[in-house]
Amino acid sequence: MNMCNRPDRLNWEPLSFQDFSLSELPKLSKNEVAINVETDDPETELTTTEIDNVVIEPELNQAQQLEQLKEEVKKQAYQDGFNLGQQEGFNAGKQTGYDEGYQIGEQEGRQFIEQQLNEEKLNAVQAIANLITNFQNSINEIDELIVPKLFDLALIAAQKTVGTIPKAKQKQLIYTIKTLVEQCSVLSEPIALHLNPADLLWLEPMLNDEISQHHWQLIADSNVEQGGCKIFTETNEIDTNIDQHWQIISDSLKEDNH
Repeated sequence: MNMCNRPDRLNWEPLSFQDFSLSELPKLSKNEVAINVETDDPETELTTTEIDNVVIEPELNQAQQLEQLKEEVKKQAYQDGFNLGQQEGFNAGKQTGYDEGYQIGEQEGRQFIEQQLNEEKLNAVQAIANLITNFQNSINEIDELIVPKLFDLALIAAQKTVGTIPKAKQKQLIYTIKTLVEQCSVLSEPIALHLNPADLLWLEPMLNDEISQHHWQLIADSNVEQGGCKIFTETNEIDTNIDQHWQIISDSLKEDNH
């Protein structure tokens, strides 16, 4: 069936869509399509090359689709690789940061603990040093307070012990006077010997010869303690009282202690 009516025919009728729906068009090959086109419309010239291009067009579309698919797969693979690398890099960086942070924190913690221990050690040493200093000061204070009193107590005890022995006093007094007699050459005359009245009673008979020889004057003096004596000359005064001797000994001991 021809798709158009020629005007030279008298029985011309318009076409309807039912003609297309009711009719079945046979499938034509490439050559038949070319022949029909040449037969029906000589003005339209379609070459075999153009027909071939029309037929090959689906093959070109498949190649483009394949290339496009490859490109999409490539892009997807790139994106997947990028995402995976990004995640792995993030995990690696996170682990590295964690390790570095752990090491820094551990080091700072050790330094802090060492600093705390050093401060505690210094405080403990300082406390011990202060304790030793305070203890030494206390000992020094005890020495300053107790030792002089102990010396005084010892001197008093010795003094009391010697004072309770009359014979010891007599021997000491005789020794003192004889020593002065031996040194009389350095003493200017006249010499006055002051004695306790009790000592004068028993001492005068024993020294009668020495007194006469050296022209000594014996004088009873209650201010002189028993066992002691005082010697007076025009230029000198010698005190041999026991109390005076104890005071000299006490002062000497205290000076040695300081």
